Amino acid sequence: MSQSLDFPAPLSPLFRQRNIALGLCGLGIAQLGLFSLGLPGWPCPILNLFGVPCPGCGLTRAITLLAHGDLYAALAFHAFAPLFLLGIFLSGIFSLLPQKKREPLVDRLEDIERRTGLSAIILVGLVLYWLTRLLFFHVAFVQLIRG
Repeated sequence: MSQSLDFPAPLSPLFRQRNIALGLCGLGIAQLGLFSLGLPGWPCPILNLFGVPCPGCGLTRAITLLAHGDLYAALAFHAFAPLFLLGIFLSGIFSLLPQKKREPLVDRLEDIERRTGLSAIILVGLVLYWLTRLLFFHVAFVQLIRG
């Protein structure tokens, strides 16, 4: 008898709530918009307090570069930029869809999360990527982030 794994599904409950999905999308678009206009966005509190880039440092510039079609430069700033851009896009879609259309999509996402552990894989990958940059490329990483 084979056992099926049942991983946690942290993303689907966020997308199930229209107001949370809208808030996530709005925050992402606001940060990207502020940066694109040359205005100060939300600075990284970890970088400012401790001088250490966080796992998300560089994402705003990377996503902006990606949105402008510069994949190579975007990946130089942060390799997870395509996934975060996809997350912002999905947040927007899930916040705008009527409940009858949103629910089956969220159910499908939850099924994928539970069967594959996709959210855990992405989170572990993000932390490993950050630790690699921090431990092996610290000077270049900090210079890249600080500009």
